[in-house]
Amino acid sequence: MNRTAALVVLLIVIGACAPAGQPPAQETAPTSTAVPAPETTATPPVETATTQAPTTTTTPETFSYAVVAEERSRRLAVIDPSAPCEDDDGTCLLTPVLSIDLPHRPHNLAAAGSVVYATHTTAGTVSRVDVATEEILTVAVGVEPHDIEYDPVRNVLYLTDEEGRSLLTLDPANLEVLSQVDLPGRAHNLAISGSAVWVTLIGDNRLARVSGEGMELFPTGGTPHDLIVDTQGEIWFSNWSSDDLDIFHSDTGETVQAPIEVVQPHHFALDPDGAVWVSNNGGSSVVRLTGAGTTEVVVGPVPHHIGFVGETLIVAVSGAGEAVLVRDGEVVGRVALSEGLHGVAIVELSAALEG
Repeated sequence: MNRTAALVVLLIVIGACAPAGQPPAQETAPTSTAVPAPETTATPPVETATTQAPTTTTTPETFSYAVVAEERSRRLAVIDPSAPCEDDDGTCLLTPVLSIDLPHRPHNLAAAGSVVYATHTTAGTVSRVDVATEEILTVAVGVEPHDIEYDPVRNVLYLTDEEGRSLLTLDPANLEVLSQVDLPGRAHNLAISGSAVWVTLIGDNRLARVSGEGMELFPTGGTPHDLIVDTQGEIWFSNWSSDDLDIFHSDTGETVQAPIEVVQPHHFALDPDGAVWVSNNGGSSVVRLTGAGTTEVVVGPVPHHIGFVGETLIVAVSGAGEAVLVRDGEVVGRVALSEGLHGVAIVELSAALEG
């Protein structure tokens, strides 16, 4: 049988097998193996903006307050820099929103949320003070607790015990000592930088770097007092022995004098732009340090610790017994307190305090 005859027979058979009422299958050309292009017009795009209700996220409102240690008066002064005030020749005169009495003299301060932590160096204790509730917990820690800082990444407190020559790690909830690192000198002030804690060693003239990898010691050629780590990782410290402002390059281990003269540098803070500010104890001022130069603002005799609430710098001016507010390079407010001021910390509350 030739091919033409076979094809005729096949068509007859298929037609006989088709269901009643339906035409027999037709002969079709062989199909190509190529995948046809997708038909983008067949299905309209989904309009997510119209098919879903818009979602919004709200950030809980917080209220920022500065807390200043009135060391000689054994209390903490809580200040609202944005509060209404009396105007005295363009300078805002404020009063504390709250004063909290403590069992011992507060020295250095740290804050975490609504809680402020105060060291009592002469009493060998540390206090945990909730500014929102005024609840106080005071615990004996070390021999001479001096500086304290909160690490939000690890949720721990770091504390220098000057006479005890050690760096302690504390539980911020109950002030329990979690660990201790012995140091070769008197541990004075500290700064947290990533996974490391830097400590100034009084009498040893070195900086200690403490991390999970151990401890490293770096000579400074002077007596490091307070310190801060800037946004570039450089460590600025005040040199007690020379009254110089020095910079320690952690990558090379070299210490150089800052190219900016400050009469008697003491304590530091970073502003929202990352610039370093230092209290100039000998010049009765605070100084902003940048590559372009300095901005100096006279605040009063013996300025100690400083801290920022937004764009406003809070200065504990010990000799005048005032907390001085600085903004845009000038004094914008003063709060009459008591002589002998020291530490400054910033707390964040979920509800405003009623003054």
